[in-house]
Amino acid sequence: MNLRVFATILIALIAVAGCGGGKVERPALAYGCPTGDKNINSKEDLIKAKLEIAGSLPNIEVVDLRCSERAGLLRIDVDLKNDSREARRIAYRFRWLDKEGMRAWDDESWKPLLIYGNTLYTVTTMSPSQEATDFRVVVMDQDQ
Repeated sequence: MNLRVFATILIALIAVAGCGGGKVERPALAYGCPTGDKNINSKEDLIKAKLEIAGSLPNIEVVDLRCSERAGLLRIDVDLKNDSREARRIAYRFRWLDKEGMRAWDDESWKPLLIYGNTLYTVTTMSPSQEATDFRVVVMDQDQ
């Protein structure tokens, strides 16, 4: 192959490779979940950063939080544990944020949930759009 043709093809390939597409940038990750500018060193730190409790929430604990990306959307699994022997009624919703930390979606409605005594329940959700690159999970007690 002629050196001039090879050099032209090589330059064209480099130029095409530099054109990335309109992919949405994701913030820093810890355990698969976006962290923004927070310093996350453990699962407990991640849960504290992502969880908001509306009021008090006796006997209910978030014990795990997992995230992954599917088709440009954020998938989230939240494990809730009821330490009580009694069934507990709670409600939850997700607050979706964009890469600047601003609201990326309208507030979700509260979703009621019954967690039986001494059980673990996993809440699973997907972000509503690709612009929603971060989240907070808000949990509220409905028994009080």
